[in-house]
Amino acid sequence: MNARFVLAASVVASASCAGGPSYSPANPAPWDPESIPYADSLGVDLSAMRRTPSGLYLEDLKVGEGAAAQRTSLVTMDYIGYLPDGTIFDASVGGEPIRFRLGGNEVIRGWNEGIPGMRQGGVRRLVIRPSLGYRSQARGKIPPNTTLVFDVRLRNVR
Repeated sequence: MNARFVLAASVVASASCAGGPSYSPANPAPWDPESIPYADSLGVDLSAMRRTPSGLYLEDLKVGEGAAAQRTSLVTMDYIGYLPDGTIFDASVGGEPIRFRLGGNEVIRGWNEGIPGMRQGGVRRLVIRPSLGYRSQARGKIPPNTTLVFDVRLRNVR
């Protein structure tokens, strides 16, 4: 397992209980991943990431060695979701992993686009613009029009 993922897993409980700083999209263009600041703790470097035509950014933190996820694969994932300021808004680490079929309407578009090609055991960072996430809808701790950062680990693929 990636050392960053292990470290992040250890802080999930304390960060979510402590409340942490809240994200305020007071930027001129909070929906544009290239125009917003990211917490140093996230280690987001868009220039080192691959950008897809839709504007999704992805980076393999660890390339897996198992089967590769495809558009209709049933996958089991661990994840940690961050707001750009480093606040954790959701995580499966330390709890139950999430299981879903890629390509359907079970997860946000950024996951359906960003997970195919991952190999079992791999860890990938996704920077998801609002149009590939929750758009203008607020979701729990996620304000409207927010760029999201996810670290995802592919546990199993079928």
